[in-house]
Amino acid sequence: MKTPVLGTLLFILTGCGSTSAPPPMGSGGSQWYQAGYHDALAGKIVRDNNQLAEWYGNPQVDRDAYLKGYNAGQVEICLPDKMTAIGEQGRKFPAACDLSDNAEQLRQEWQKERDKGSP
Repeated sequence: MKTPVLGTLLFILTGCGSTSAPPPMGSGGSQWYQAGYHDALAGKIVRDNNQLAEWYGNPQVDRDAYLKGYNAGQVEICLPDKMTAIGEQGRKFPAACDLSDNAEQLRQEWQKERDKGSP
């Protein structure tokens, strides 16, 4: 009885996984490029080298690759339609977009959708 339930649960959870396209390969698709890309998509602020070394267990941080990946993630997430979706979902404004050239417009779009969902 447990096996079919567990199998069904795993099947359902697999459908909830992220289906976003893999990040563009920059700097040879290095660990640091990937880390920066995923940090930006998660809406996180840029991490310093000490945080990166501790988090990834590698003191040889490639700062340039990390920042290139972060920039690629910003380009992907810091768009008005993405802010609409994030606001509709009731999520926080992504810190990765705070320094975008159009940060004010993005925040307004996000806030408009957040306000619609407020009681």
